[in-house]
Amino acid sequence: MKKTLIAISLLSAFGGAHAASSVQLYGTMNVAVTKKGDAGVTLKAQEYRYASHVGIKGSEDLGNGYSAIFKLEAELEPDTGSGTYGSDGKAFSFNRQAYVGVITPFGAFRVGRSYTPFVNMWIGGNFSEGRGIGEFTGGLVGSGLRTTHPEVAARWNNALFYDVQKNGFAAGFAVTTKGSQSVVPTRNEPLRASQDLKTAGGAVVIPKGYIISPATTSVDNEGKKGTKPAYGLYARYEGKAGLWGYKVGAAYQVENGGSYQSSGNNQNAPAEAQKAWLVGAGLSYGPVAFNAGYAVAKINNTDLSVASGARLRTAKSKTLFASLAYNVTSNDKIYVSYGRFKRSNDYTFAVHPVTGAALLTGSGDIKGSQYSMGYEHNLSKRTTVYANVRKVTNITNSCTAKSITGAVLTNNATATYVQSCGVAIETVDSVLKTEKGWSYDIGISHSF
Repeated sequence: MKKTLIAISLLSAFGGAHAASSVQLYGTMNVAVTKKGDAGVTLKAQEYRYASHVGIKGSEDLGNGYSAIFKLEAELEPDTGSGTYGSDGKAFSFNRQAYVGVITPFGAFRVGRSYTPFVNMWIGGNFSEGRGIGEFTGGLVGSGLRTTHPEVAARWNNALFYDVQKNGFAAGFAVTTKGSQSVVPTRNEPLRASQDLKTAGGAVVIPKGYIISPATTSVDNEGKKGTKPAYGLYARYEGKAGLWGYKVGAAYQVENGGSYQSSGNNQNAPAEAQKAWLVGAGLSYGPVAFNAGYAVAKINNTDLSVASGARLRTAKSKTLFASLAYNVTSNDKIYVSYGRFKRSNDYTFAVHPVTGAALLTGSGDIKGSQYSMGYEHNLSKRTTVYANVRKVTNITNSCTAKSITGAVLTNNATATYVQSCGVAIETVDSVLKTEKGWSYDIGISHSF
């Protein structure tokens, strides 16, 4: 009752909304002692499995099997109490979900911001159990390397969502307005070279601290000429036979997020997949559950200008994830998981100023493996303490350059290589330094 009254009061603050048949304040608060890669120990909100958030949701019975629904859900940093969160310093907003819709006898229709088909299939079907510190969602992160590039969106703006569930079967689709996913993500601080980039002879080509990828601000291209909608669909099925349980699922989505109108932001044009698909399967017997998934994403940035900094032209990533969980008791669970990520990149570093023909191209791979182990103990239905440890290893971050004359550059023997492949490698390495190696967290999560 108290939460309902609080929620109604909050809604009134946002414009005197009418009271619905049911209004609820809900959320999750989570803080953990965390150590990632070569970064120091922090008391931080765990950013993966138990992301802290607060929300308001409500419904109104319209009769004859119809209901009106709404949801407003925001992310926050409970370790500081700040509404500013994340490495890019986002301000408090209902960024996780914000929609209104209608539930009908034929399924639910929602309009606004919510989860993409990838998330509705993978997270909605609980295929991600056991991911621990490393996340595997719509972001294709089985290896913990998602921070190198966004890959696939977990949420869509300005979209129509349809979902239906019946007898263990769930399916749905989503479609956005044109250009609504063509948003360059905000980066308040530029990426800088973490060390001097030198030729083999020792000459410094790019000094430590040099900006290799600038700060950016979001550019919203919704409805602009030449942009396209994002769309996708998913389906999953879950069943039981005695002590055995089984589930399968698949998802497909097209981002169409590569058309940026602001040339000043092209330097950070994200490698979001134009097309991606994901399949998953799970099998359980009593207290033991096994889950696995495989995803492929194809990236195409060829409609962006090389001259303005969009050097990554095309790429293809593959992600494998598998986990095994065991319920020791009704309140205790242990799990182990493995993830493998590989992305093959094709670059264009320089083009002819008149014809636009490629003068210097490149190719390379980013790949790595992740091993995780975790433990959870439920203090109650709403409160969980947990501990995770992971290791990201077997990392490859390579690049080979090739000039128009056919000359192949494979190392830092020349300044040309350092200025092209050297920068591409350093851009990824500057992010991977907090991912590779050993990481752990110990935390507590409470839902209300």
